[in-house]
Amino acid sequence: MSTLATLPETVREEVLSRADLAWLHADEPTNHFVVTSLALFDEPLNVDRFKTMLSQRIELHPRLSQVITTPLNPLAGRRWSAARDFDLAAHIHRTALAAPGGLKALAAYVGRLAGRQLDPGRPLWDVHVVDGPGRGGALVTRFHHALGDGQAMVRMLLSLTDDSAGAWEKPLRRPRRVSGRRRAAPRMPHVPNLPAMVRQGVQAAGTLARLTLFDPDPPTSLRGGLTLLKGVAWSDPLPLIEVKRMAQASGTTVNDVVVSLIAGALGNHLRDRGEDTCGLRIRAMVPVSMRAADDMAMSGNRSSLVYLELPVGVTDARERLMRVKIEMDRIKASLEPAVGWLLVQSLGLLPKPVEQIASAFYARKASLVLTNVIGPAKRIYLAGSPIRQMTFWEPQSGGLGLGVSIYSYAGEITVGVVSDRNLVADPYEITRGVVTELEKLREPGDSW
Repeated sequence: MSTLATLPETVREEVLSRADLAWLHADEPTNHFVVTSLALFDEPLNVDRFKTMLSQRIELHPRLSQVITTPLNPLAGRRWSAARDFDLAAHIHRTALAAPGGLKALAAYVGRLAGRQLDPGRPLWDVHVVDGPGRGGALVTRFHHALGDGQAMVRMLLSLTDDSAGAWEKPLRRPRRVSGRRRAAPRMPHVPNLPAMVRQGVQAAGTLARLTLFDPDPPTSLRGGLTLLKGVAWSDPLPLIEVKRMAQASGTTVNDVVVSLIAGALGNHLRDRGEDTCGLRIRAMVPVSMRAADDMAMSGNRSSLVYLELPVGVTDARERLMRVKIEMDRIKASLEPAVGWLLVQSLGLLPKPVEQIASAFYARKASLVLTNVIGPAKRIYLAGSPIRQMTFWEPQSGGLGLGVSIYSYAGEITVGVVSDRNLVADPYEITRGVVTELEKLREPGDSW
């Protein structure tokens, strides 16, 4: 098979959105703004089948064959442009873990990848086919956040998968185009409610002022100087049905329950290091999708950022869950997601050095990035191979060195952790802590 993928005859150039620019500029020497994901298989992935499938479907994703260019007129804005002599094979790497090649060896390999920068002169993605762990296989993907936000990335990756083992051999079916010129029913002219607009504007200004005036997060070992050495870990799968049962019985959501488990694990980690957590609360920066319900785009960024307080000093599992619920409900009812979205777009208007100063200013008000993505409810296949477990790691920005992700797939939830080794040498301490906190909710005294 030729190493050159079949691409559309014309790939339309596009100007980067302000949000795309914001994430492009977020790259720092010790933190590359790259989303890393992992799929685990019970057997090695067939590389030839994978290459064939990818060459057939890559035309669905123009961003995968584009580079970011700067026009001669700087006022014209940076653009997504077709890469010259695009070579698909140059983005597919294969490696084998040294025997015995268990999960820890795979985590060490992914951690080394997480510290590497993607080549800005090529399309901003790479995939790594891994033989192992053990007799199994894995696929590691790395996509720069400028390509798209969490929802777009998930849709992009899932477009490469199928619902059955043999579906990868079927001819590619292009998505049906939907015309934007849909005839709408007649409506009465909209009359702006000026008092409501003024009131909302004042509330938004107040929200921005409050976020800006937040004190920096309290000093803990989760914050500090960063290096290029990264560590990754992922939890044993948590049964979604059990987490749902706990959520229903407590009047909370699945997300509330898992976030409370993470807060408990972080608190235990700090106490194990001899730190006083009495009354301690730390903030997480949480991406929030601003996409419309019918927005099915597989590229581009439309995510806001909000601050979520984590009650890491609360050791009682049930009390901690209730506090998380109250905080989550407060954010949902506030203007913080909308204000955060305006702030992200504003950062994209700034020159890179100024944007990084502003990002660092807001990042000092948090200790970690926390992301939640909902994956497929049923098991899926990649190039004919069933995927057993999936997880991902969100990049950090502005000097943050810890990221925690929540991913649900096929009736299970996996919590992933990526850390700078100068801050958390063994991120498995946190993922094991999540499982421990779930066990506490199973105890008779905390039964639901």
